[in-house]
Amino acid sequence: MFSVAVIGAGASGSLVAAHFSRYAAEGARLVLVGVSARPARGLAYETSDRVHLLNVPAGNMSAFPDDREHFCRWAGIDAGAFAPRSLYGDYLASVWADTLQSGFVTATQGVATRLSRGSDHWEVAMADGAVFRARAVVLAVGNVLEPRDPFDTSCIAPLYQRNPWSADHARGLSAQDPVLLVGTGLTMVDVVLSLRENGHRGIIHAVSRHGRLSQSHRPYTARPLTHFPAAFASPVTALRWIRAESHVADDWRSIVDSLRPHTAAIWRSWTLAQRASFLRHARSMWDIHRHRMAPENAARLDEWIGSGTLRLYAGRVQSAELLDDTQVRLTLRHRGCDRSQTLDVARIINCTGPDRNFSETKDPLLAQLRQSGWMTPDALHLGIETDEEGRVLRDGGQPAADLYAIGPLRIPSLWESIAMPEIRVQAVDLARRLAKGAAV
Repeated sequence: MFSVAVIGAGASGSLVAAHFSRYAAEGARLVLVGVSARPARGLAYETSDRVHLLNVPAGNMSAFPDDREHFCRWAGIDAGAFAPRSLYGDYLASVWADTLQSGFVTATQGVATRLSRGSDHWEVAMADGAVFRARAVVLAVGNVLEPRDPFDTSCIAPLYQRNPWSADHARGLSAQDPVLLVGTGLTMVDVVLSLRENGHRGIIHAVSRHGRLSQSHRPYTARPLTHFPAAFASPVTALRWIRAESHVADDWRSIVDSLRPHTAAIWRSWTLAQRASFLRHARSMWDIHRHRMAPENAARLDEWIGSGTLRLYAGRVQSAELLDDTQVRLTLRHRGCDRSQTLDVARIINCTGPDRNFSETKDPLLAQLRQSGWMTPDALHLGIETDEEGRVLRDGGQPAADLYAIGPLRIPSLWESIAMPEIRVQAVDLARRLAKGAAV
């Protein structure tokens, strides 16, 4: 029997394993379960495109919170650099290789399809029929769900790409073919950069509800907050506070980033109705200021917007029809008015980001956990319900025994739970807790 089974071979799962190996006592054993030709990288760091840069400076990307320069030393780069994500994937793979040498951690290739609870352990059933036991289980599945189709795409299926992280964006496209991207966030930025890197020079249209582009990183003087601002009793007063403080600060980035240590507490203090209001009215503005892109990439996008080869729209796709096997005609409905616009494009790529509605997931393991009552999708379709320690909450609201989650699954509890600075802290906290008394 294993002390811990971590389900997921991506970045978050490998970090739990890395920190577990640092805190584990003699006899403790952790197994990492997943399918990956290149473990530890996960979706974000699997890319081979060197134009895909980290959205966080290298100085804040160490796998170890107590050694902030670890990544910079390994890569030989400055703390303010925005390194290629592929390089960071190599770094995580190096950390993983060191973890395997510890003797506390092993890995198994395969897909976990079912969890069942024994008296003091979990039984993990695999797709190949194998079954093993673990005293605790960590769900580290990352962004497991593909984007949801933003409109009825059945009639345009041959020219529609649901998965924006596929490596074949440019396959079948000529250099001048027009393309529509649905979504204008950081996923869209990645796809635009990939298309251009692969020789595409045609017009790229990008549409989202608000048509907003992520802001860029820029150096600023930090303004740490030492207390929870009273103005954050509601989303409305919180936004007023941010605006007022930004007007007197040297740079609004210092205000937004000063909230990072307090975000989870602020989010938890809001009622479900207040959270829903924030998602409807303020999420877009928060996301483009909080989740910024590397300055180099921002400069490239600004150039293409200025030349007219990248065009942003606020609105939605009203209708789509297949003209022939190479072209789709789309009607865009512009936001806030009755004006529509027709576009003919050769490809539509969904860049709206991963779906987080786990009430409808078809992933075998997560569907089984939901159906058996071990896991509860949240009401706002952001992830699953967990407590402050990362324990998965059952359908009655009580914690499931020794079942934990890390990363995007915890968004309903923490709000900020997708970036490496947050995930590495979760990994440390989990590893310390799981390593206590973990000897088999």
